[in-house]
Amino acid sequence: MADPIRVLVADDHPLILEAIVAILDSVPDFEVVGTTDEAGRAVDFVAEHKPRVVVMDILMPGVDSFQAVDEIRRLSPGTDVVFVSGADHDVMLEQARRCGSIGFVSKGDGPACVEEAIRAAVQGETYYSPSLRDRIREGLGDRVSKLSGRELEVLRYIARGFSKKEIGGLMHLSVKTIDRHATSLMSKLDIHDRVELARFAIREGLVSPES
Repeated sequence: MADPIRVLVADDHPLILEAIVAILDSVPDFEVVGTTDEAGRAVDFVAEHKPRVVVMDILMPGVDSFQAVDEIRRLSPGTDVVFVSGADHDVMLEQARRCGSIGFVSKGDGPACVEEAIRAAVQGETYYSPSLRDRIREGLGDRVSKLSGRELEVLRYIARGFSKKEIGGLMHLSVKTIDRHATSLMSKLDIHDRVELARFAIREGLVSPES
């Protein structure tokens, strides 16, 4: 008998977390080996336990989820990440592709999509749930084309109220580097203060209003 597919689930909404775990527990060859409500803790878990797949929400407290994917891929190349999120704006889909996640399931789609996405990941295939496929084929909008992945991460942290020093600590970068990214953001977006950057991020679906 083949070894089970070991899965870590990361979501900060208890009801959603429990629902995903229940879905996966019902599949005989899946094994949920851990759960967490923060992307940073997901990174720590992967470093120690090397699950085959991480099922992760995007908008969670602490470390940015896209940054977490970068760290997961570095620490455990054999671990794939599938996003399961209601934050399925074009900007999120584009950055999910950039950071190297192998799947994206919208929380508005059926529970079977989660199983399909995990199986696709194990087979080395990219998976997008049905409600997202047409948008991927048609091409995403260019709202984020001018921003790098690092700049998007910095923008989300700024919009969540973190100081440059705090952002530097989370991203393992110097305050000077964060300041340079912030200056570049303002120049590219023609926005000249942190409040307007936060409003832009909320408007574009990069963070939720209550973050």
